[in-house]
Amino acid sequence: MVRLINNFTRVCRETENGEEICSCDYRLNIYDCDHSEFYVIVGRILVTLCILATIMAIGLLIYLIKVRKQSFFLSASRDRGWIRPKPMHSYHLIVISYMSLEAFHLIALQVELYPNVKAAELSNITINVLTASIAIFYPISIVYATPKVEFTDNYEILSKKNGPNIILVDIIGLILFSLPIFAWFPLASLTGESADMNDIEGANYYYRAHYLAFVAWEIIYVVVLVYFWYKLMSVIKSYIKVIEERHISSGISNGSQVQTIKKSARNITAPVIALFFGLLTQAIIYIIMSFTHRTKTIYYFGWNVFFFWIEYVAFPIIAVSVESFLIYYTIISPKDTPTSSTNNSNNNNSKSENSISKTD
Repeated sequence: MVRLINNFTRVCRETENGEEICSCDYRLNIYDCDHSEFYVIVGRILVTLCILATIMAIGLLIYLIKVRKQSFFLSASRDRGWIRPKPMHSYHLIVISYMSLEAFHLIALQVELYPNVKAAELSNITINVLTASIAIFYPISIVYATPKVEFTDNYEILSKKNGPNIILVDIIGLILFSLPIFAWFPLASLTGESADMNDIEGANYYYRAHYLAFVAWEIIYVVVLVYFWYKLMSVIKSYIKVIEERHISSGISNGSQVQTIKKSARNITAPVIALFFGLLTQAIIYIIMSFTHRTKTIYYFGWNVFFFWIEYVAFPIIAVSVESFLIYYTIISPKDTPTSSTNNSNNNNSKSENSISKTD
């Protein structure tokens, strides 16, 4: 076991009274500094939360595939590209990736597993790199789960002649998938190498660069995610309006179908909200971390706790909360069985209705 103590992972200064105050860079080292016991105790709690979230996500993913017989990928068609996982399956995969890697990193910090700063930086960045690459599946899955329909002024369903540009969607997905791998890994490696050579100025420079790279990717991802989600929700809301109008005119109630569609929309929206606010908040904090010199914040325990909360605490809490929500509405909540569509629906309408009903 190696304790990573140098001028980058632990910063010390003397007060006017001659007292030495040392602060940890909690990403790389949690020992031999003030409040070390805080990072150790909270780290153990977070490991438990991360493992719990991972088990919940794995369980739900197995339930969807084995019990509900929902394959991981959407069915192949000419309107869908190569990357076509289902939205809920994609979200559970994101949770599994992030939570399992964070649990490993926190355990490694506690048992002093890393041989040098470079290894610790690469392990820490791996959490973000692999999760970000997998996270691109979610907005793309929303694109391909959005039915290829449009509605008239009277809320009649029409089939669109053209679907999404699958080549463009796949290219955007490939770029966002590759960017973290080819940008974040090198910057984290250079940060660690500079710190190991005690080049603190160089380490701080690369430290700022790789957090700004985070911010750029997160902003692009959030914009793409919200745009695709908005398009899907517009189709679903219009479709619910169609059902309600038909039920009023025919006098036949079919509330169970509407509830099933709303439940599917809710199951997709909850992860979107979690990702949106989580990444947006993290981006704001990373901007502060990038433009504020570490020596101006690392001595203040309040700032350290704030950054620690955003980087390590917030996402496990969000993950456990959202997975609990999805467990309730996927397994525990009574299942509604959608009734068949009205007899006067034509073939195109039936296909559109089935597509909308299966967005989860």
